[in-house]
Amino acid sequence: MPDWKNIKLLYGDNTLDHIARHRVSLSEVHNVFDGFFIPYRINVNGALRYFVLGESYGRVLVVILEPSGTNEMLLITAFDAPDSKKKLYRGKLKSE
Repeated sequence: MPDWKNIKLLYGDNTLDHIARHRVSLSEVHNVFDGFFIPYRINVNGALRYFVLGESYGRVLVVILEPSGTNEMLLITAFDAPDSKKKLYRGKLKSE
């Protein structure tokens, strides 16, 4: 499991354009990792990725990351969480 408080996000211009189409900024992605967040390991076509639920300025976001080295994560995408995931996040936040 990564050291989540010390990860380095890697991304390129294409990724920034992609998340912008979802109306998410890079500062919002960084903000997710400054607060309470829930990381889940997922398998996408045999590749390890992380599905991270977190909040940024009142929005619950999903951030998808792929490990790319020691404490380095490639930002794949970020978008508003669907209602079911928002409910899950807020329920876990209350129990913290």
